[in-house]
Amino acid sequence: MVFQIRLLVVLITLFSLIGSSALIPNSSAQEETQIPDWIKNVAEWWANNEISEKEFLTGIEYLINNNIIFIPFIPCSLAAATAASDPTLEAKLVPDWVKNNAGWWATDQIEDADFINGIKYLIDRTILGIDNTKIKGKLLIEDIKFSPAWNVDKDKLAFVASSFFEIYGINGDCLIDQKDGLSKWKSIILGLNPNKMNLYNEVALWNDPQSAVVVFPYFTYAAYQPMGFYEYYKGKCDDCTTTKFAPPTSQYTSSGKAHQALTLLGYSSITDIEIDRDPSILQQFDKVIMLHNEYVTRTMFDAITSHPNVVYLYPNALYAEIEVNYTDETITLLRGHDYPDLGIANGFDWQFDNTHPYEYDNTCLDLEFYKLPVGWMTTCYPENLFMANSEQLFNILKFMKDL
Repeated sequence: MVFQIRLLVVLITLFSLIGSSALIPNSSAQEETQIPDWIKNVAEWWANNEISEKEFLTGIEYLINNNIIFIPFIPCSLAAATAASDPTLEAKLVPDWVKNNAGWWATDQIEDADFINGIKYLIDRTILGIDNTKIKGKLLIEDIKFSPAWNVDKDKLAFVASSFFEIYGINGDCLIDQKDGLSKWKSIILGLNPNKMNLYNEVALWNDPQSAVVVFPYFTYAAYQPMGFYEYYKGKCDDCTTTKFAPPTSQYTSSGKAHQALTLLGYSSITDIEIDRDPSILQQFDKVIMLHNEYVTRTMFDAITSHPNVVYLYPNALYAEIEVNYTDETITLLRGHDYPDLGIANGFDWQFDNTHPYEYDNTCLDLEFYKLPVGWMTTCYPENLFMANSEQLFNILKFMKDL
């Protein structure tokens, strides 16, 4: 009994520290917001086993939707999605010890701010599993415009954040980050906020006569898929230097966010397949935006590097040479990335390769564009910037428009 009391004291102290420390700063808006009495009733009923865990979570979802618990970026809850898809599964969405804290909060033994900030911490760390489908943005999804270059099923989307773009994830499409063990969105979907059209007009090409195109890196997307080149690099598969085409989704390694953003803003779009089959297609455009087009054919390399105005938005472009078999729908690694011999970095021995040191800087605190004889390059991997609500993102988009 003494041990249990001491354990509870430790937990409540930890919970209070989580809430009151720098992890979640208390904004004035949060301090002034009144928590409805019925939320405390729900917490007390759950603590006393009078209602279910899901009913308690309904109260938490209410607090999020009404900005009492402010979470700038809603995490992907795999456990909740799994439980919702199969009611026979008894997924544990809330740790048992949180029930004690809920009871103490309901009886005013824990301050509101400490409890709310503690819950926020648990959600951010995906320790507490919320139902992503229950979290709503301020705009109806029917009013959001998505990229015409992507097939988007609005019924499967879950709200994530409101930033420069509206941000959604595909419900249940999570992956576990190997670095921190947290559940993250596997694919992010961007949309236009109809209330920000004046802002978008400043960086979009809708009313601009210039002819610009962004190139989606289809071959690179395929290279990063299971049984692709990276299985070979890791020593897990000897024959994975040849891999199959794969239906693309918006992923970090294939710069899916940037492609969505630019096509939302009026840039034309082609894939590297189209360049490989008809390299003259680039002559139709005054400006070519390359993304993370790491794996390209010799035909592509020659066509791209011959164009007079190319923006290499991502480091590591044109890094390794491949060949394509359109009958078998495969790509095969030929040269580069320490293949076929160690020490072969860029497969084309390209003098402007900027993989090192820039590819692994994805914070982009000091992104710069620098001039080449036939275009521009950047000094970091900007994929996550397209989820930001920053002056930096606006300036990048404006700079690209004005080039």
